[in-house]
Amino acid sequence: MKYLWIIVPFLTVGCAQHDRKNYQMADVTKVEPVYKTLEIRKPKKVCEERQVVERQSDSAAPTVVGAVVGGLLGRAVGGRSAGDKNVGMVAGAVIGGAIGNEAGKQNGEQVVKHETVCFESGYDVEYQSVVDGYHVTYILNGREYNTVLDHEPGAKMPVYVEPPKNR
Repeated sequence: MKYLWIIVPFLTVGCAQHDRKNYQMADVTKVEPVYKTLEIRKPKKVCEERQVVERQSDSAAPTVVGAVVGGLLGRAVGGRSAGDKNVGMVAGAVIGGAIGNEAGKQNGEQVVKHETVCFESGYDVEYQSVVDGYHVTYILNGREYNTVLDHEPGAKMPVYVEPPKNR
């Protein structure tokens, strides 16, 4: 067993040499690229200019009044302890301020704004031809053969030749 590491390299070299004997160099006579078409889909981005009409409040008074009234109502409704009353006051002020702000906008003036809105709308499709392989014609021992390869072979190419079977 300890001599096996000495013998294994000689066995592998012998097998490789045996395999090389089964290859012959053939003359390449014709190479034609084989193409395939790829479909490339790119999302189409469309941008539009839009008008947006908004109402703006003339002053902050409706918001302030709403917050004060909401705070007073929240404190009055807010529970018995001081902590509950404070929470009710803060919640009421926030809600009252929001309601006052919206009410102020209803009575304010209209403002027209322009904004650009972009979105994806379908796809642009491109087609591209790429080389997928090569039809190769070669001559070996006076006979013409055809094959398909994934690379260009050059002027000569190695061809595996099945050794004759011993009878």
